[in-house]
Amino acid sequence: MRAVIVLMSVLLLAAVESHAQKKVKVKKSIYEEVDLEQMIKRYFGKEMTTFSTIEGIYSVSCVITKTANNFLTGQPVTKVIARKDNYARVAILKDWPGSKREFIEVSMSFHQTNKYPIVGEFQTMLEGGGYLYKHTEPDGTILPFTMLYDHTQLIEGSYTLSNRRKIISYKLSYLKIYPKAQELNVVR
Repeated sequence: MRAVIVLMSVLLLAAVESHAQKKVKVKKSIYEEVDLEQMIKRYFGKEMTTFSTIEGIYSVSCVITKTANNFLTGQPVTKVIARKDNYARVAILKDWPGSKREFIEVSMSFHQTNKYPIVGEFQTMLEGGGYLYKHTEPDGTILPFTMLYDHTQLIEGSYTLSNRRKIISYKLSYLKIYPKAQELNVVR
């Protein structure tokens, strides 16, 4: 008898809660909504006198290769371990004045909404033809890349790791999606 009363009470509470949830109406917002990409496009769309050419929205691709000596011939053999084309969208932005970082890389393809983590940082090399890039992995590991930017909407970089008799190479390619060079007057 006691079990029947407890069961009936649980069912009654579940029915009341279900009925209460059905009555809650979702109001349609009267405000214009923007996502992170739209905000960044607005940021880059403004007139700026010191806009850097590296700043923008990029699509990222990666190729990981392994080079090892052939067991029988001793000749180096290179194999592609992984290839990911356009696997991420990132924004490269100038960091706050006075910051130790010159540019930051913000992930726009993060798996949680309204959270846009800084996954890397760029520092200009003295010669001005490239950047030193520090990429932060999800486990906290920092990978240093040497990046070359040829002012044609493409940034390419590499990181090489020696592991016993193998050499693992990571090659990143950043293709600029927005803004294109003809859309904006930029300072090189």
